Order: sequence, then C-alpha cells, then structure tokens
Amino acid sequence: MKKTDKDNLNFIKNKLEPVNEKLTLPAEIAENATVALVAGKEQNGKKLGRKRLVRRLSAAVAALVVLVGAGAWVNSYFSPAVKEIPSVIADAEFAISGNDEQIFVDYFTALKAEYKNNNRFYYGAVNLFGEKLEVETDDMFAAEEAPQSGIGTINSSVTTGTSSALSDHADFGATNTQYFNVDEDDIIKNDGKYIYILSDWSVKIVEAKTMKLVSKTDVYYNSTTGAEGMYLYGETLVIIGTDWDKEPKTRIILYDISDRKNPVKTNDFSQDGNYFSSRLVDGRVILLSQYTVYPEEIEIYAGKAKYEDIAPSVAINGTEETISSQMISILPQDDINSSTYVVMSTVDLENPEFEPKTSAILGNGREVNCTANNLYIIADRYETKEGNGEFVSFSPSSVNTVIHRFTFKNGVIEADGTGEVEGRMLNQFSLDERDGYIRIATTLSEYNQITVLDKNLKQVAKLDGIAPGETIQSVRYIGKYGYVVTFLQTDPLFVIDFTDMKKPKIVGELKIPGFSSYLHPFNGYLVGIGTDGDETGTTDALKISLFDISDPTKPQEIDRFIIKNATAQTNHKTVMDCSHRDILGFIYNEYEPTLGYMDTKLCTLKIKDGKIEPIGSYSNSYDKEQKEAPEYTPDGKTTFYYDKESYSNGAVKRATYIHDTLYTVSANRICSYPLYGGKMIDMLEF
Repeated sequence: MKKTDKDNLNFIKNKLEPVNEKLTLPAEIAENATVALVAGKEQNGKKLGRKRLVRRLSAAVAALVVLVGAGAWVNSYFSPAVKEIPSVIADAEFAISGNDEQIFVDYFTALKAEYKNNNRFYYGAVNLFGEKLEVETDDMFAAEEAPQSGIGTINSSVTTGTSSALSDHADFGATNTQYFNVDEDDIIKNDGKYIYILSDWSVKIVEAKTMKLVSKTDVYYNSTTGAEGMYLYGETLVIIGTDWDKEPKTRIILYDISDRKNPVKTNDFSQDGNYFSSRLVDGRVILLSQYTVYPEEIEIYAGKAKYEDIAPSVAINGTEETISSQMISILPQDDINSSTYVVMSTVDLENPEFEPKTSAILGNGREVNCTANNLYIIADRYETKEGNGEFVSFSPSSVNTVIHRFTFKNGVIEADGTGEVEGRMLNQFSLDERDGYIRIATTLSEYNQITVLDKNLKQVAKLDGIAPGETIQSVRYIGKYGYVVTFLQTDPLFVIDFTDMKKPKIVGELKIPGFSSYLHPFNGYLVGIGTDGDETGTTDALKISLFDISDPTKPQEIDRFIIKNATAQTNHKTVMDCSHRDILGFIYNEYEPTLGYMDTKLCTLKIKDGKIEPIGSYSNSYDKEQKEAPEYTPDGKTTFYYDKESYSNGAVKRATYIHDTLYTVSANRICSYPLYGGKMIDMLEF
C-alpha cells in the first residue's frame, strides 16, 4: 500500500505517549524502544529484517495489551467500521461521476469487512498495521527473501483493422489496425526509411536500405520493467511498458529521435496498474491500465481505509500524485463488487508542456474498441452464487456483455453511457460503430445473435437464432454489411445486411469445412485465415480462404491455400497488408517433423483476379554454419535450417516492407528479401 514508514512511526508514537504518562513500562516495550522497532532498528542501531521486526513489534504490542487492557481499543481501531456497500453504489444503474473521497473510502472499507468476515484471501494473524504475519522459520535471524523480479513480455492483445494507420498511397508497411485513422501499438514501426524494433527491453533503429543498426536504446529503468509496445509520431518515439518494481505501473516514455543515432528521452509518465491497451488518435495517445486493490491488503485506521491507499496514482517525470476522486467514475456493480480500476490517460504528443490528463473508472474491462471519437470498454457480467459471493464460471448463457462508452474531447476521457446485450462478445472485432449506431455480435449457449444499439446505447434491433449450437469464431464489418463465421463441424459464413439498422437481416450464407479465425478485407475480397477441416471437424492444417462477396446473397469461396502441420497466429498485427501490390503476408506456426520443433514463419501470397498464388515462406531460424544464402520457392520449402542453440529467437514476430523489399523481424535478427520472392538480400543480427 502507499502508507509510508514515517506514517507508521508517527501513529504508534502518538498512541504510546498517553500510556507512558500513566505507566512505567518494561524497557523492551518503552516508547523509545518501540519506536525504534517501528523504524526497523534495535536500540543499538542495528537494522532489523522485516520478519524480526514483525515478531518483535507484535510481541511489544501484545505486552502493551496485557498491561493496559487495550485489546478492545486495538480491535475497534483496526476493524472496518463500514460493513455494507454504500447504497448509492449498490443500487446504481448508471455510472456515477463527480464523487468525493468518502464514497470510495466507505466502499473499500466495506469490501475489507466482507473479505475479513468471510476469511477470503485474509488468512492467519495480522500485525499492528493489519498486515498478515510471515510464517515463522527455524532460523530466528533468517535473511529476508529477495524481491521477485518481473519479466518483460511482448504485448499480444488481439485487435484488428481494415487498413493501416498510414495513407493508402504510402509504399511501406504499417501496423494492421481496426480503423484507418486510429493507430495501435506494435513491436515494430516503419517510416519508409528506418525500421524500429522493440525487443529484449530495448528499441533498435535499423536503416532499412543499408541494413545497419543505427542505434540501440534501453527502455527500462531496472530489471523489473518490460517494454510492450510503441508508437511512431513524427520525430517522437513512444514506448509503453509495465514496471513491476513494487506495485505494477504502466509507463509511457517519449524519445526525441530527430537524431536517429542518439534518441533522447524527453518525458516519462506512469500510472498505476498493469498495461491494458492503448490507441493513438489525432496526436494523442490513449493509455489504459488495470489497477487492482486487493481487499485483504487494505489497511484500516480509526475504522476506515485511507483514500491514498485505495485510489490509483500517476507520476509525471517522477512527481507522483493520487488521482482526484472527482475524476473517478463508479460503474454499476454486480454481485461481485469490483476492486479494480481502469485508469485512463491521454498524452498529447504535440503539447510541449507535457500535461497528461487522467481519469479512471471503478470497474473492470475485458476488451477495448476505439474509434476516432469514442472509446468503448467491454466487460462481462456473470451470474454469481448466493452465499460466500465467490466468482463462479458459467457457460456463455450466464454471461452478458456490458458496453461502457467514453468520449475524449479536449483530451479528458469522460463516461458517456452504458449499454448491455445478451451473450458474450468474442473480441473487439465483434463490435462496430456506424452512423451513430453500434452493432455487436455475441454468442449465447443456444445460438448467436446480432444486436444494434442507438446513440443512447439502447437496443433498437436484435437478430437472434443464428447457427444454433455453434459459436462465433470471427466477425468483420465492411460498410453496411457484416460477416460472421461460426463453427461446430463446418464453417458457415453469414452475411448480414445493415442497410436498415433497425432491421438487420441475413442475406447470404456459405458452408465450407473448417473455420476462419480472422477476416481481412482485401481489394474488394474477403480473406479468411484459420483452420482447414472436413465433414467431421478440423484438421491439422492452416487454410487461407478467398471469398467473393460482390453479391452479398451468394458469398463464394473462390480459392484456398493450405499449409499442412500449421496453425494461424491469433494476433491480427501479424498480418502484413500490401494490397496496393496485391500481396498479403501472415505469420504462422509450422511443425517441422524432421527437426522435431515448431517454427514460426512468414508466408506471402499474391491475391489477384480471384486467385491465390504463393510467393514464399520465410523463417529466421538460421544455422550460421550454412554458407549458402537461403532461397524461397512457391511450395514453401526453404534452405533455412534449425538453429539448435536459439531457434526460439528465430521465430518471426512481424513482417513489413519498403517499396520492393520485404523484411522479417525476430528477437535476434532482421532479414531482407525481394518482395516478390527470391534469395535473401541481407541479414542483421542484434
């Protein structure tokens, strides 16, 4: 928690002073000795370990209780005085804004009482500060345990896109995003001259033409900070990561890269919680994190929690402050009351004053959908059992999808309404905003359905009974049509007409083996990436389907491409769209039976005139002993070999292109090839 040792010291000193005036205490628990214990030292100045401190302090307090009969006082002072969730929260049907601190204090105090009374996550004795006592060891002077170090991970959250965030005429690759004018973070970026690669807690800038490493910049402060994604905006490089040093914090660090050889850090901002998601809209980064306050760890003083302990904080260039209660909205609570905040900040990359604006909501989220005007946070509403209130997982029939909408006018994210639909949404592709309406596809236990909400998030239409007994595998909206793939044994592709938003209808259907787990618009076609199958279900092959959707009433699979012993990646950012050159690339996992391991490769296809033509398959798992440069052929066979020492580092993470050159990026190298296939041009190892 955020309470300092100085707070503890002053508290115990103030409570002992009136006692000392009336009693002559034994030396080991006199005021000065006890204060020294709180400070973590023996009277001779020797530093105490935490376990010894807890034992001695607890013994001192126990003696004090015996001497003055203060047990009742201690119990009442450190016990929650608020036992029930405040009615203003318990009975809320809409988001509550403009709150004062007391409502949060009372709410979390009640959560503490609930967890304490039900013995949930709050087992064993506690010390004077409400902290759980450590388990005793045989060695009274055992050394303190070293803090655990977090490990940085590459972000793999799933989002999708109709086109890149760059112009259709730009002849270089960009992150595949859901909306044309809303960029998403990625582990590589490309400006047509340089390629920016985020791996191993550093950002590497590579001059694409010469394949030279221009600079390498560490983007962490210590071993517990990991970089997860980045944005490129003009001469500013934005790095996002999570710091697990004490409590998880999401960090955003800005670098001036006007000199690519010497990136200069200009600003540093952090907010409490693990990284959730982000977007870049009109020069503003929208940064989301999830911050959980664990009820069993809440400390109680005079019967109440402290606001600073249960509210999230932010830090601008090292200066920390707690978010004002006026900037925190409270979402309607379920039977399981939330103790998680979604912290939301906007960072204006064009404002030299660097003044991020932060707000938050008390309530959880599972998916994020962000348009140029609105931010949607999607949550699941589950049923709960009567009794201890513990979370119970149910089938999708017991789950509804809750949609919270926010605006970000003037850079401040504000609640703008809540809606709810039956069933569970698959991912952010399931939701789309068009002409003031929201259309969303969900799965119930019996069937699937499409729901349309108006600008007030009220239901205006519902199309249910779709594919009984099957589940949604992928969704894509293109203009006034929606495309939904469900699966049980075969792959039905449904075409939904939204010409009249209040009367959506299925106008076309196609059944084929397997299913598509991702749908991608491509030069008037619809490309499905997923799993091959037969009449009995799926097989061990990856399938690329090319759908002709020119006639919505008669969708057709006009061509397909199969890769045996392979599976598709689930992250849409692994798709490389080079549609102006009729080329589509995607990263996939392929099992190499002769080598006995799974390699991650890039496949590129030429899609034109209703035909799929394979260009090549690319792996970065290169054996340094092989002298001959790898060459790729349309059948997918290559002269790349298994690097026995570090093949996992050779897994292709992303692919991009600049003009006629293709680049494959893995953790330890970047390789370049002719875009239309052929021998490797160059390779740079990190």
